[in-house]
Amino acid sequence: QESSQLSGLPEYVKIVEVGPRDGLQNEKVIVPTDIKIEFINKLSQTGLSVIEVTSFVSSRWVPQVAAGATEISVFGAASESFSKKNINCSIKESMEKFEEVVKSARHMGIPARGYL
Repeated sequence: QESSQLSGLPEYVKIVEVGPRDGLQNEKVIVPTDIKIEFINKLSQTGLSVIEVTSFVSSRWVPQVAAGATEISVFGAASESFSKKNINCSIKESMEKFEEVVKSARHMGIPARGYL
């Protein structure tokens, strides 16, 4: 009986913690790097397997985020208005940009993930 209720569900769910990347960029004050590292280390002690810690964006737009990466993510939008507000380009333009970014990442052996 139980297996029929669970049929069609994935075998596992991958939880990706985005607080250090998405949450800290919304803080009104700049969080010092040593505090960010402490925060990320504490998150890692909870057993999370993936923690997004930074973004490659202009420091003029998001001064909170500055660091390196072993994986990348691209952020698309389902509506033109949100795409323009969030990443300052149309959906078509964003897909063209993402294609180049993902190709470069793959060429360098860096895993890439997409968000919508």
